[in-house]
Amino acid sequence: MVASPRIITVDPTGNISRVVRAAADLLNRPIILVDMPGSQEALAEIKNGSCKLFFTSVELDNDMKGIQLAIQVRRDSPDTHAIILAESDDPDLDEETLSQSPFVYMRRPIDVHQFMRVLMAGLDGGDVFEALNPPAGSALPIVEMGPVPNIDREVARAVIDGLLTDVGAMAIILSSRVGEVLLERGAVGYMDRERLTQALLPMINTTVEMSDLVGGRASTIQFYDGEDYDVFVLSVGLHHFLCIVMDGQAGNSQFGAVNRFGRRAAEDLIALLGAAAFIIQKPTPVEEAPRKGKRKTQTVSSEDDDEDFVPIQRPEIKAKEPEPFQLDPIENLDFSIFDNLEDLDVDDVDDVFAPDKLAEMASDNRHGDGPIDFGQAQELGIIPKLE
Repeated sequence: MVASPRIITVDPTGNISRVVRAAADLLNRPIILVDMPGSQEALAEIKNGSCKLFFTSVELDNDMKGIQLAIQVRRDSPDTHAIILAESDDPDLDEETLSQSPFVYMRRPIDVHQFMRVLMAGLDGGDVFEALNPPAGSALPIVEMGPVPNIDREVARAVIDGLLTDVGAMAIILSSRVGEVLLERGAVGYMDRERLTQALLPMINTTVEMSDLVGGRASTIQFYDGEDYDVFVLSVGLHHFLCIVMDGQAGNSQFGAVNRFGRRAAEDLIALLGAAAFIIQKPTPVEEAPRKGKRKTQTVSSEDDDEDFVPIQRPEIKAKEPEPFQLDPIENLDFSIFDNLEDLDVDDVDDVFAPDKLAEMASDNRHGDGPIDFGQAQELGIIPKLE
C-alpha cells in the first residue's frame, strides 16, 4: 500500500494548516499533515523523513524568517517543494527575485484555483512554478443552458436559515446563474451582494464543463480568503449557488462545518428543484423552410407616414380564355347545292359588296322618294310596332 504524502506547515497562527487540510479534503486526496510551531522544529522534522510539500508563513520567530526557512529546506531536501503563503500586509517580492527563488511565493487573499493547481502539482510530482499560471486555452466557452428552473423560496428560506445558524455565518445569499439574487439572509448589508453575484457567475460555466469531465453531477465548494470577509461558494445543481459570508478571521476555522452543513443544505435545495437542477435545455436550431420562389414586393410611400410599408401580396388570377364560337350543326344538309359552283361568276360576287352596288340596293328599298312616314318606318323595322 502506497503511503500518503507528508506535508509540513509552519505558521504561528495555525491558519495555513487549516487551508491545506481543507484543500486536500476538497480534492479528496489523503495526506499526512504535520504542523510545526517554529522554524527549528520544522527543520528537525524535515530530517526525520521525506516530505512532499512544505508551507510556511513569512513571519515565524526570532530564529529566522519564512523566506530563510524555505531556502534552507530546499537545500536540506531538494525533493521537497517549498511554498510561502504570505499575509496581505507582507512585503511583495519583485519579479527578478521571484524568478530566481527556489520557492513559490503566494499572497492572501488566496486565488483558490491557483492554490489548488500548486497543491496538486506538488502532490503529483509536477512543476509547482508552472502551476502558478493557468493552462493555455483555459477560457471556457459560454454555455447556453435554457431557462432557470423555479425554486420554492419559502421552503428555501427555512433551509438557508438553518444553515446560517449551523455555520455561524454573517450572511448567506442564494443566487441564480443569470445573476438574480433570489434570497438573502443575515447581515447582508456589509457586502455588495449584486457585485458578489456577478463576480461568481463564471463558476456556473465551470461546473457545467467539469460535469462532463468527471462523468457525473459535479458539485463544487470554493473559498475566498480575505482580510475583512471570507466567502464560501457552493453550487446548487447547475443553475443556482450559495454564498456564505463570514468574518475574515473566522472563515479558515469553518471549513469542516461548511463542508458538512453546507453540502447538506445544497442537497436540500436540489431536492426542491428536482431533476430540473441538472437539466440543460439547449436551444434547438430552427431550419428555414425552403423558398418556393422569389416574390416581388413593392414599397409604397405615404405622405402621412414616413415609413415604407409592403402591401399584401395577392395571388395572381388568370382570366379564362374565351371558348371558340361554334355554330349549331345543320341537320339533313343537301350537299347537291355545291354541284354548280363551277358555273358561278366570281365577278358578280364581287359586285355585290361594291359600294355603288350597295347604295343602289339601299335606294331600291325605299318606298318612293322623300322621307318615309311612320308606317313605313314600322315596316322597315326602324321603330317597333305598337300593340
